[in-house]
Amino acid sequence: MRYSAAPLERSRAPVAAALALLAALLLAACGGGGNNEDASQVLHETFSNPTGIHSGTFDLDLKIQTNGGDSPGKLEVKLGGRFQGRGSGQFPAFDFDVSVRGEGGSQTFTGSGGLISTGDKAFVKFQGVTYEVPQQLYDEFVASYAQLQGQSSGQGTGLLQRLSIDPTRWLTDLKNEGTEDVEGTQTIHISGNANVSQLVDDLKKIAQTAGSAVGNVNLDQLNRLNETIQSGDVDVNSGENDKLLRRLGLSFELKPPAAPGAPDSLTIDFELNLADVNKPQSIQAPASAQPLQNLLRQRGIDLGNLGNALRGGIGTGGALPESGGSTTAPSASATHAYQQCLSQARGQAAIQQCSHLLGQ
Repeated sequence: MRYSAAPLERSRAPVAAALALLAALLLAACGGGGNNEDASQVLHETFSNPTGIHSGTFDLDLKIQTNGGDSPGKLEVKLGGRFQGRGSGQFPAFDFDVSVRGEGGSQTFTGSGGLISTGDKAFVKFQGVTYEVPQQLYDEFVASYAQLQGQSSGQGTGLLQRLSIDPTRWLTDLKNEGTEDVEGTQTIHISGNANVSQLVDDLKKIAQTAGSAVGNVNLDQLNRLNETIQSGDVDVNSGENDKLLRRLGLSFELKPPAAPGAPDSLTIDFELNLADVNKPQSIQAPASAQPLQNLLRQRGIDLGNLGNALRGGIGTGGALPESGGSTTAPSASATHAYQQCLSQARGQAAIQQCSHLLGQ
């Protein structure tokens, strides 16, 4: 897909990233009815539910459409599959597929792919072919993931709680729309309008906190959302009996900053559906798969660079040791011991002490 208007690309990127962050945070915050329940109370119980969502199936649909300007167009991304948590510090298992379709001017783009993680191995699906991720690369990624999990658990509370962020304040004009069936589960449908200024303020808190782990975050882009987002509707479907999230819908209309060729308006629609929540999911490795190197060579990607990036640690400030410059991945037993150590570590000093296990 090709959009010729550069200003559109600049305005769309921070908005899409912010909405993706919002969706992820809502899922992470969700953790137990009827037509007459108070809408605010339903949201509070949903977002502060002590029961987390550890397994199930999902489908996600994201649509972005631009109107006016030099190059109006559409982009739709669909994602769906199943997932299964594996306990504290353990990389989850999942199997999902993704499809992308874009239209801009006379150009059309389509693509498909997906990812599989069994917890011990990983596979990439691309255009109908499955590729196996090298074990060394996967082990390095899992070690980085485990360290991030250890840092989070070591601080004792979730990010939103530490920042005194209440997701229910992201919505105004709440209304209980009654009960609805979502993927076979009776839910309470709560609708509301997006409280843009509160949402932007909280996103800035999150971005500033995350900045120390992922690098500098441009807060000016988030500030511009206050003027860019013209309106936003939010729909939440919570389980009538368990108050666990079953559906999240976001619809935003934006007016990008004026610039030559920029679109007159941009709409973003996002919907996430969850089913079989907390029911066991079986994730199996594919019967046969090609080496990932085959795909990377086709795309001109150096596998060694990916490994080097992971050895630097994902948001760890280079805390993962390189064992005296060696590029040898940690053994399976060392990675497991490292994950177990992190799951019990409390505080940064204890987390750092776990790192020596990767050299065993």
